[in-house]
Amino acid sequence: MAGKMKEARTSKQYDLWSWCYDKTFGVLVRKRQRRAVQQLRPKAGDLVLDLGVGTGISLQFYPKDVRVIGMDLSKGMLNKAQRKVEEKGLSNCDLVQADAMLPPFAENAFDHIVITHTISVVSEPAKLLRWAQRIVKPGGRIVVLNHFQSTRPWIAFMEKLFNPVFVRIGWRSDLSLEECMRDVELNLDYCFKLSLVDVWRIVVFSKPPEGQAVRQEAHPAAAATAAA
Repeated sequence: MAGKMKEARTSKQYDLWSWCYDKTFGVLVRKRQRRAVQQLRPKAGDLVLDLGVGTGISLQFYPKDVRVIGMDLSKGMLNKAQRKVEEKGLSNCDLVQADAMLPPFAENAFDHIVITHTISVVSEPAKLLRWAQRIVKPGGRIVVLNHFQSTRPWIAFMEKLFNPVFVRIGWRSDLSLEECMRDVELNLDYCFKLSLVDVWRIVVFSKPPEGQAVRQEAHPAAAATAAA
């Protein structure tokens, strides 16, 4: 299907992107990744999964008393991340190569999960979020940083029109937040942009504690907050 992501192709694309990622796209997202990590509010000793860690830009933003597992499909991106771990002395961070569509972790394995610029890269975004729901502990947070399809019809039309072009270079431009949330049993706590014209959103989910039902949200926009 045109405009659909495929993991085998994506891995090769990001092996190539790894050579220039930090000086191109990485420059744009660094500040947003910091803010996304800040939304976790972890406790000392918590275990966090950084799903789609890429070249490891986000690893320096975690508290040193939190253990972080950075996972990515691209070996090229992980090589860059490993270099950062070594150069910056990030002894609390470990890296693993794995396919997000073939999860290698057990249920309730992590206290929190961060997913930055990854959910529009995989073939099944909703499946990815459902997997994250399974492996995060009850009460844990899942923070997603990504571009989502605009709610303005004319912009959404353009995002859909040019989506095949963006897929060729590594991500979808027509992914909506609603599509990601299909059959997901998570609370949508809040979401925000760093500015009114920002094209990326930080979306904060939480897994209900044992015995509690998911809060019913009328629409993802209902959880939006002002840029912080």
